Amino acid sequence: MSKLNFEQLFFYCKLYRKFLQLKQGGDTILTALNANKQLFVLTRQYARDQLIELRNHEQFYCPKCQEPVHLKIGQVMIPHFAHKKQSNCQQTFSEGETAVHLLGKHQLYEMFKKLQLNVQLEPYLPILAQRPDVLVEKKQQQYAIEFQCSTIPIPQMETRTIGYLQANMIPIWILKTPKEKQPYKDGIQQIKLSPFKQQFITYIQNHAHIITFDPETAAFLYFSHLIPLGGYRFIANVKHLSIETQHFPFLNVKEPSKDEFLIYWRLWKKNRQQFLKRRLFISKKGLQDPFLRACYFMGCHVENLPLFIGIPVSKTSNFSVFEAEWQMLWLLFLLEKGYDFNHISSYIIDEFRKMNPILFINKNAVKSLQHYNEILKKIGITHFNSIFDETALYRYLYVQFLAKH
Repeated sequence: MSKLNFEQLFFYCKLYRKFLQLKQGGDTILTALNANKQLFVLTRQYARDQLIELRNHEQFYCPKCQEPVHLKIGQVMIPHFAHKKQSNCQQTFSEGETAVHLLGKHQLYEMFKKLQLNVQLEPYLPILAQRPDVLVEKKQQQYAIEFQCSTIPIPQMETRTIGYLQANMIPIWILKTPKEKQPYKDGIQQIKLSPFKQQFITYIQNHAHIITFDPETAAFLYFSHLIPLGGYRFIANVKHLSIETQHFPFLNVKEPSKDEFLIYWRLWKKNRQQFLKRRLFISKKGLQDPFLRACYFMGCHVENLPLFIGIPVSKTSNFSVFEAEWQMLWLLFLLEKGYDFNHISSYIIDEFRKMNPILFINKNAVKSLQHYNEILKKIGITHFNSIFDETALYRYLYVQFLAKH
């Protein structure tokens, strides 16, 4: 193979830099002001020849900073406006853009248009100094739609959400559909959600959901009726929905039937047993391990814990350890202190919290503990060796699973 000369090397360096810009994103926008200060929206209805003609005869300006912007019409990226390199406005778009992100915003904008809703693409909101991807209005209520293709710091998401809420806008975060080695199929199954992806969990009638969108297939993917298994693992009902059949507010997935809930139940039991089996072997602390110590003092082998230990009591994981671990520690605490399982006061919970502060990092942990006590009471558990009816637990969890409180 011959060596590259300087000109060839320079050319490939420029090409690689362009690739990095596409991969990492750049300073791109889809709306601009024309010379008459009228807002121009770059939708996909414009043919390439039309855009070239516009670029040759029109000057466009950034809606925020009023600086001139270029209309870029490339072969890879969707047509877009871009600031000059030295623009002071670049920080507004510090996340950058990708071709997929641009396409997704176009598709969502066009979807809302077809639904005959009042919609704006990338409107700049001076009161918030923010620019949602799409702003939708229905029945005098504004919805800020954020289509998130890249990972951003969780505090940044929280700040944006708070800003929208304070401006009386309802924020809707839509995650780009994750790409897995095996494509998702419809049905109830185990999935993995990183802490960042878990930030997209929303609650509809008390059921945990995540709505994702894939611009490449123009389809939504729902992860609905989530049940945490611990760590990154959840059970979810996975459903695909084409953009042509989407409504707004977004369509909800039907509640699982009894037969479908039975699949949840079996998956949960299987994963619980696998966790308990692994848990015994991964610990290197022996009886210094609080969970193993609790099992020892209860006189119960780890793999043979009664089924009422490890119950999923919330839609997300509110404790720093798995459900079986904190529930076992709680029951050991009650046994050692001689407290009645069915008469738990806030004082007793606070005493347990002070003894195990690391378990209560999440502010919702106390509520989950209270819910667990309610379940034990409902299924008749008065002490660790209570006669246990698995059917009673199954029925109670099914009712709770469908509850809309």
